[in-house]
Amino acid sequence: MTPLRAIASFALAVTVAGVASDAAVAGPLPTMAASARPAGSDASRGRPVWAWPLWPAPRVVHAFDPPPRPWNPGHRGVDLTSRAGVETVLAVDAGEVTHVGVIAGRGTVSILHAGDIKSTYEPVTSTLRVGDLVARGQVVGGLDLAGGHCLPIRCLHLGALRRDSAGTWNYVDPLLLLAPIEIVLLPTGG
Repeated sequence: MTPLRAIASFALAVTVAGVASDAAVAGPLPTMAASARPAGSDASRGRPVWAWPLWPAPRVVHAFDPPPRPWNPGHRGVDLTSRAGVETVLAVDAGEVTHVGVIAGRGTVSILHAGDIKSTYEPVTSTLRVGDLVARGQVVGGLDLAGGHCLPIRCLHLGALRRDSAGTWNYVDPLLLLAPIEIVLLPTGG
């Protein structure tokens, strides 16, 4: 076997093993699902790695589409729909609840995580309170149908904000925090 094929086989085996271990999680999730999730950071890349807020891992039905200017309209997060009709929303990582309330008729929750990163969830009904500490995979609330913007399907809008050195909160693509990015270098023909 050539070195390139050996590397490709190893990468495929690791990918399949990861998918198989995720697929092995069946049934309703307990209140704390941290053990079913990957580690909370990707030290090799210096960035956090969030757990999926819906389980099993949802489909992305509307991608991050930031506006050209902060005050312009845009889609400042991702819309996720559960493959199994799950209605429980989970914390993407450990943190402190900074907001629970209703904005524009939708129940919303915001959680501040390490590294000056916030996650936002809507539409969610939650019994959490500002100041509550949550663990990775802990139930944040229930996914609401009313007020959702994916009707007729139910979806969760997940947002991510990062505070810059000037103290300004900027929206970032939550998928960059959720899914590890794999870079594979292929040989050029030669």
